[in-house]
Amino acid sequence: MNRSRLPVLIAIVVAVTAIAVGVVVIRDSNDTPAAVQQLTCSGGSEKSSLMADGEVRAVLRDRYGLEVRFDKRGSYDLAQIPTEQLRNQKIDCLWPSSASARSVFETSHDTAAFPDYRAESVLETPEVIYAGAAATDALVRAGIVARRDNAYYIVDFKRLLLDFVLPKQKWTALGAPDLAGPIRIASTDPKSSNSGFTLLQLELTVIASGDVFQPPTVSEARSGLPAVRGLYDAQGLQSDSSDGGFREWLIQGAASLYAGYENQILQQLVGYRDNGPATEALLANARLLYPDPTIFNSNPILALTAPAHRLITALQDPKIQSIAWQRYGFRSATQLGAAHAADFAQIPLATQPRSTTPPRADITQLLLACVRDSQCS
Repeated sequence: MNRSRLPVLIAIVVAVTAIAVGVVVIRDSNDTPAAVQQLTCSGGSEKSSLMADGEVRAVLRDRYGLEVRFDKRGSYDLAQIPTEQLRNQKIDCLWPSSASARSVFETSHDTAAFPDYRAESVLETPEVIYAGAAATDALVRAGIVARRDNAYYIVDFKRLLLDFVLPKQKWTALGAPDLAGPIRIASTDPKSSNSGFTLLQLELTVIASGDVFQPPTVSEARSGLPAVRGLYDAQGLQSDSSDGGFREWLIQGAASLYAGYENQILQQLVGYRDNGPATEALLANARLLYPDPTIFNSNPILALTAPAHRLITALQDPKIQSIAWQRYGFRSATQLGAAHAADFAQIPLATQPRSTTPPRADITQLLLACVRDSQCS
């Protein structure tokens, strides 16, 4: 071969290779969007930040080929969206905040209309009662709240409800002259929001059941509904979302008790990690009280289409499970021992709070009818 032609041949080979590689890259880049499955899901507002997290979205996209459009909506609202509306809006999954909301969905819909239906819990968080420092001290002095195993527990929830909240006793009755107004437990609106509805379930169990670890029967529930309706009416105007209600309680002061999720204050602490004064104010003014027993909110994914099955698998990914706990305070529903109280050492957390079983679907429907339609007899 003529040596003078060798550089030319090398240049041609390099150019052809570059073109071939470019074609492959362009073709692959054009194929990438087609390989990513778009899902539309509706779920509780407390999961909005998790689903907007950049690292979570990257894991969903890069490992599982998913992009999720997440719309927040109250658990009991989304559980009762008509079947045709779910189909017309091409909803792939619902993500309510409790097993009770799941049971409402399954009793309100013919699941045969969704041949690919599958439901599984991936995250959970216990129902808690938030209180200010002065309110907590007063409850401790009265023997209603006790501290054990580095956490605060409401050890006499029945007495709190029957002797103080239902009769509208004032805080002065508990030796707290600096707190104004009646002793009451505020919450989100249980007609739509799960955190508020879980409070009603706890109240109904405590008031109506002879055993707080046993959900009430239908007859027991019917006898307790008027008292629970009285507790609901005493609250007045309520927020329709768990996120909004908790923020309102923090901003407006801790003069009342507030029912919410454990993860809410943990997420707030993470959000304040670079703001020392805000962290100090939060820890000084808010206490986390666990009803004994409490109800765990199980946050089940309701997959309505086959592609949404991949989301259930993806949310069980150890990376997402770790982010869900360490940034957003959600305990794992799939990995035993994944939530370590030491990760939030600045606030007293219960390692394993005792829990009771939520009422069955028929009792849940009775409770919904009581607060929505005043059918409480």
